[in-house]
Amino acid sequence: MEKRRLGRTGLMVSPLGYGGIKLPYMDQDTADEVLNRCLDLGINLVDTARGYGDSEKKITRAIGHRRDEFYISSKAHDFTRDDMRRALETSLKELGVDKIDIYKCHNLKQMEAYETFCGPGGGLEALQEAKEEGLIDFIGLSSHRFLETMKRAINSGAFDVIMLVYNILNEELTDEEVIPLAKEKDVGVMVMKSLGGGFLAAPPPEMMLELEKQKKLYVTATEALQFILANDNVSIAVTGMERVEEVEENVRAAETFVGMSDEERKRLIEAAEALGKGFCRNCSYCQPCPQGVQIPVILREYGYYERYGLKEWAKARYSMVEVTAEDCAECGECEEKCPYDIPIMERIREAHKVLSA
Repeated sequence: MEKRRLGRTGLMVSPLGYGGIKLPYMDQDTADEVLNRCLDLGINLVDTARGYGDSEKKITRAIGHRRDEFYISSKAHDFTRDDMRRALETSLKELGVDKIDIYKCHNLKQMEAYETFCGPGGGLEALQEAKEEGLIDFIGLSSHRFLETMKRAINSGAFDVIMLVYNILNEELTDEEVIPLAKEKDVGVMVMKSLGGGFLAAPPPEMMLELEKQKKLYVTATEALQFILANDNVSIAVTGMERVEEVEENVRAAETFVGMSDEERKRLIEAAEALGKGFCRNCSYCQPCPQGVQIPVILREYGYYERYGLKEWAKARYSMVEVTAEDCAECGECEEKCPYDIPIMERIREAHKVLSA
């Protein structure tokens, strides 16, 4: 794969990166297979987080012996100096490394949180000290939906990298308001949710013929990724991949990308918009549920039922879910953690009603 410069870090990264958000739900053997295939095919950046369960451990067990072949990026949702320092030291230990290439503040949202992180005794101090000590090379942040926070961070000069949401729907307007500013300030842009958490990619190949029979609009994973790669201001699209087949498909999308015409862009945007908004991005921030309800899985099947019209297929898949919406205790924890303000409890009740009928 052709490499892209990650802003002022000067790192030359593959346009496709591996995101570790789904690693906690994979066994070690699968993680070994997927991560090694990533490196074999030229992916040279792996991104994870302290909040992603045992992902850091799984990464070092799988590809720690190939450390010179990839850049490692991790992050922590800690805003004070002491908490961020502890998180970083834990990441170093879990990853089994002496230095992490990029360390980010995870999901920096409201301006109040930004002030705490960047103020006296804030987490930024810990990262700046760690950089001076040679424990990390570059400082970054990730954020959802908070444009003013992102713009202020970019303008501050304190951050080398920003990780943000951008996809065909561009609901967060990052392409209009944030990505061009990052380019101007030479801040590296890492994109997450390029496939809308998997929602913007069409269902598995075996169901594509059915969609075509129904004349349903759909977006393939290849198209969704290439839409992102068509933006020259984006350095890398980080995608969570659970199977070797996904890795191979996404790498092909990056390798075969030759540009995108205005007409192609228009068609993809129309297809994505036809699927609607307010959908689950499969980010898993709502997990774990105290009752064990597999919210992202349920809402994914509901999406196939509701938006793609694959009703019997979705019902069959839902029947294999061990802990269903019936087990929801309506504690509300999931809705508090959802960065997209989805009415999860209502949505999974709707899902259970139609998928169990």
